[in-house]
Amino acid sequence: MGGPVKKISLLLIVAIFAAAPAGAAPKQKQKSGQMTYEEAMAYNRRNLGLLVEGLPLILPSWSLPIYFMMYKNAHKTQNGTQKKR
Repeated sequence: MGGPVKKISLLLIVAIFAAAPAGAAPKQKQKSGQMTYEEAMAYNRRNLGLLVEGLPLILPSWSLPIYFMMYKNAHKTQNGTQKKR
């Protein structure tokens, strides 16, 4: 009669030992979710850059030569050489 009770007890003990490291882990402070103005602007610049660089993926094929011509002209400096990214 003691067979099922021993199995349940053994499983309970194993579960306690398995959960012990998770309970002993140090709690990290959670960030409040508030960004500074500089962090928010940097985040927006990164995301806008990704959007602009991904634009050729969604443009129709007839507009790609126009886009690349504008993109090439926008990245030239005064002396005619391209800027390095």
